[in-house]
Amino acid sequence: MNNEKIKVNQKFNYKAILDENNPLIKYPALYEASINEFSQKVYEDASLNDILKSADMSKSSLYHHFGDKFGLYLATLDIIVKKKIEFLTPLLKNRMPSGDFFKTMRELSRDTVEFMFKDKRLYSFTNMILASGESLTELIHEYFPYDFQSNFGGLIAASIRSGQIDSKYPPEFVTKLLSLLFTNMDKLLSSSKPEDAFESLTMVFDVLENGIRNKN
Repeated sequence: MNNEKIKVNQKFNYKAILDENNPLIKYPALYEASINEFSQKVYEDASLNDILKSADMSKSSLYHHFGDKFGLYLATLDIIVKKKIEFLTPLLKNRMPSGDFFKTMRELSRDTVEFMFKDKRLYSFTNMILASGESLTELIHEYFPYDFQSNFGGLIAASIRSGQIDSKYPPEFVTKLLSLLFTNMDKLLSSSKPEDAFESLTMVFDVLENGIRNKN
């Protein structure tokens, strides 16, 4: 695993190219070339020249719009994150009213895996992030912080009050535990085949449920 410090352009405002200002929205060919390259190689080994050649874009244009290779990487990840949110948000709204905490978590995790396998490049891209080392993941977290508390804190607290989760576990602990699970789900999947991934996921939640469920 490579933990060398990632080179970034200190003068470039990377946050300005995210969300609705993402230049990749206007360059679909560059997005395709970028995700193809970054899903196959760790960050340091990915070739910016190969991406530009495939997308028929000049290096000067790339630097103007994205700052450097890291800016293109962030912009690509930004598109992926938006796709994931668009896929999962309506499913999350439909799952929440069920009242069964563990069933909801199982279904959401399965939805997440299904999303990753809809385009296997997304699954591979995530694996390449992990394989690239802590320096990259720490940098990415600065631009894409995930607030698990705001999304699931209320559901966890309600599940403790209703007796589904043993009250000896503080809500903050359960929130952190589930946050670690969802943000590192790829590390728990034993195969690149969907059916094997679902089997691994079932085992993970069997362990989780047997551990924190209220037995009374």
